[in-house]
Amino acid sequence: MKRYSLTSSGFEGEVIFEFDDNQLLLRFDATAAQLSDGQHIFLLKNLPVELFAIKAFVEKSPTARLEEIVVTVNFNMFWIKYNEKIRSSKKKAERIWNRLSEIDREKAYKYIQKYEMSLLPGTAKKYAETYLGAELWNN
Repeated sequence: MKRYSLTSSGFEGEVIFEFDDNQLLLRFDATAAQLSDGQHIFLLKNLPVELFAIKAFVEKSPTARLEEIVVTVNFNMFWIKYNEKIRSSKKKAERIWNRLSEIDREKAYKYIQKYEMSLLPGTAKKYAETYLGAELWNN
């Protein structure tokens, strides 16, 4: 998932856009922007849903600016999202996490939902340390 911030001299604050791995718009949040009703309606009616189209849309504006929000995935984010706290060892999982590259950390984090969806009904998730150690996101 990628996040972008849209700012402009035409309004205060920022509009946040989130895109999936296929670069399709998942959601946008304008709560941190002070948009007029007309600006809000314009966004809703004219906003493209693909990242490349949004970039082209913004390039046409002399005042708009779109910047990627880079988020470094940390162990706590992983631990919360993986959510297998009863059977997993946080200390063991964190030791394995610390040995992973930044790229593998991001892959491991992003793959959690796909992994959970792949589990057959009645099948328990692997311990967090097993998930990390087996590098399931590379299968």
